[in-house]
Amino acid sequence: MKQQLVFRMMAVVTLVLLLLISVLSYGTYRYYYEYESDALLSHATTSAYLYPQAQVGFETPSAFSVLVRTFGYPGTDLTIVDRSGSIVKTTGQRTKQASFSQEQLDQLAAGESIIQDYDVEDEHFLSVTTPIVTDDTSEFAISFTRPLADLDTLIREIWMTVITISVLVWLIALYTVIRIADRFVRPIRDVIEAADEMAQGDFDVTVDSNEKHELGALARTLTYLGAKVQQHQSTRNEFLSSVSHELRTPLTSIKGWTETIRGGDEKLSEETELGLSIIHSETERMIGLVEQLLDYTKIEESRLVLYRQELDLVALLRKVTVQLKQSIEDKHITLIERYPQKSVGLFDENRLKQVFLNLLENAIRFSPDGGTLTIRFVQSERVAFISIMDEGPGISREHLQRITEMFYQAHVTKGSSGLGLAISKELIEAHEGKLVIESDVGQGTTVTVLLPLDPSELH
Repeated sequence: MKQQLVFRMMAVVTLVLLLLISVLSYGTYRYYYEYESDALLSHATTSAYLYPQAQVGFETPSAFSVLVRTFGYPGTDLTIVDRSGSIVKTTGQRTKQASFSQEQLDQLAAGESIIQDYDVEDEHFLSVTTPIVTDDTSEFAISFTRPLADLDTLIREIWMTVITISVLVWLIALYTVIRIADRFVRPIRDVIEAADEMAQGDFDVTVDSNEKHELGALARTLTYLGAKVQQHQSTRNEFLSSVSHELRTPLTSIKGWTETIRGGDEKLSEETELGLSIIHSETERMIGLVEQLLDYTKIEESRLVLYRQELDLVALLRKVTVQLKQSIEDKHITLIERYPQKSVGLFDENRLKQVFLNLLENAIRFSPDGGTLTIRFVQSERVAFISIMDEGPGISREHLQRITEMFYQAHVTKGSSGLGLAISKELIEAHEGKLVIESDVGQGTTVTVLLPLDPSELH
């Protein structure tokens, strides 16, 4: 944005300066050459008018010398030409003079003066020719020719001065424009960065701005918005935490009593057994949801604590797949496992088990009956890569960008709260790892977990 603003403002400054240079250059050129032309024309006209009254001639060298002394103009050559344009007498040492076109000769014959600006042998000249009228005829014309080398040098010096000043003005303008652009863009950039942080879920932002116009108001509004959202998040988390704690106790009691009743000596009717079975399964599901809500509030409030110990990731994955064996067999899924012999690092076993259970349960849930589920585990010297690939319906790009947000679900299914992937992502990042999800509609989904065997590796 800053570059575009500077570029556009400097483009305007450059165009204005070029226009001024062109106008000044042309004006200087016209001023000096027209001034000189007017001076020579005035002198030539006066000389041609006074010539018959001066009673001088140019037939002999002495007579021509008198003519030159009488009508000569400083710094010019005096030349007498006939009506055909041929030189009759001249004080110049040059052998070449400007030739006359037939139109110019006709103008001289009609009593008009002509002005010629021409070059001869890399020299620049200005010549003014006026007919000498005697007895209503003009057999000859008097011409004054001036070399313009000194005038050209003066004009070039003026042009160079104008260009130098323009370059200095351009540099000053560039510096000023950069400062102005920075002055305006910096608060906008601060606002954009704050908005990006808020979009990523970090509402603890403060936009410092002393601006008194709309940008200042926007910065203050963003700061206020962040504070209010934080306040609402804190209130929501307290509510969720309180409700989760309140629910966990009665749910545990309900689960315990259903197990007690079902395991008692008294024989239950088929309908009662079915009802208790439904109560038990739904209670387990609700307890799982409560535990997820508690984890969510801990993550939101940065109260999540990891208990790291030496852990073999391969052994952990084998335990998780064994735990989910019944679900895999129920859908006739072919499980392909590719593991190294061992992969040891410092991890929180329960938290990683929670992550892999969630990811594999999702893969099983969305895999078609009779499909294939692949777990591929590769590792470098310091990083473990665990990929879980299913043959499910896939996720569109629109949903893929938000799939790890809290409570967001690309496919709404029974038993899903929209918290699993979000919590898994936070748990993996708490281990200084990364969660990468790749998917195309109809092409299945690949979820890759990157875990550093050296905790500093992914920093």
